[in-house]
Amino acid sequence: MAQPILKKTQHTHDFFFQEATILLILFGQLDLHWRGEQDSYYPGSALLLVDAGTTVNMVKTPSLESKQFRSCFLTLAPTLVEEFRRNTAIVLPAPAVNKPYRTVITTEDLQETLRRVYQDIAAPAVSDERLRYRLLDLLCGIAEQGGMFSMFSNSTATAKVRALIASAPERSWTAPMIGELLAMSEATLRRRLATEKTGFEALLTDVRMHHALMLLQTTLLPITHVAELSGYRSRSRFSQRFLKRFGYSPIEVR
Repeated sequence: MAQPILKKTQHTHDFFFQEATILLILFGQLDLHWRGEQDSYYPGSALLLVDAGTTVNMVKTPSLESKQFRSCFLTLAPTLVEEFRRNTAIVLPAPAVNKPYRTVITTEDLQETLRRVYQDIAAPAVSDERLRYRLLDLLCGIAEQGGMFSMFSNSTATAKVRALIASAPERSWTAPMIGELLAMSEATLRRRLATEKTGFEALLTDVRMHHALMLLQTTLLPITHVAELSGYRSRSRFSQRFLKRFGYSPIEVR
C-alpha cells in the first residue's frame, strides 16, 4: 500500500501493473490510455480495479484547488486473488467492456472494510494471517458490488522473470542466476524471452525503473538511495536510465 503525491502533471508511457491493484483517487485526475481509448478518473466514491499484467499510458494531473495529485493504491498478491476466485460463490456477469481495468461504487460497508485494511497494513501488531482475511473480506465486498479481477497467467517466461526481479530489484541479477532459479539454462531463458518479444536486460531495466518511480512518488528518500534500492551504485547512470525510460529525470518527479 502507498500514497503517491505529485505536484506537477506526470506522463508515464507503458506503465506496467505487476499485480492486481486497487486505486482510489484522492486529489486530481488520472487518465488511462489503452489501445487508442482514454478513460478519466476523479476523486469520488469509486474504486478503480486494474488487472495484473496491464500495460497502459498514464497521465496524473494535480487538481487546481490542492495543487497536487494524490491517490491511494493497494497491490494484491496473485496467490490471494487466485484463492478468492477459487473459493468465492459469487457469480458475476461478464464485463460490458473488455478492458483490463474497471470501477466499482463503494458502499458505506465497503468503505469501512477498506479503512480497516489500511489500518491493519499500517499496524505492525497485526499478523499476516489476520491481514490475509481482511484482504479476502475486501475482495468479497468488491465482488458484491460487481467487481472482480481477471485471471492473469504468470506462466510465461516474461512474467516469471519480472516477478523474480521485482522481489529484490536491488539485487545484482544476471541471466544465468535467473535461469538457474527457473530450472533452465541461460540460452533457453534468452530463447524463450525472445519468443515473447523481449529480453533479459530490457526486463531488468524496466522492473527497476518502475520500482524507482514508485519510490520517488511515495517516499522522500534521496535520489542516491533510490538508485541503490533499484540496483544502481552510480546516481548518474541511474538518472540516465530513468530519463531514457520515462522521458523525465528522477528529480523532476518531485
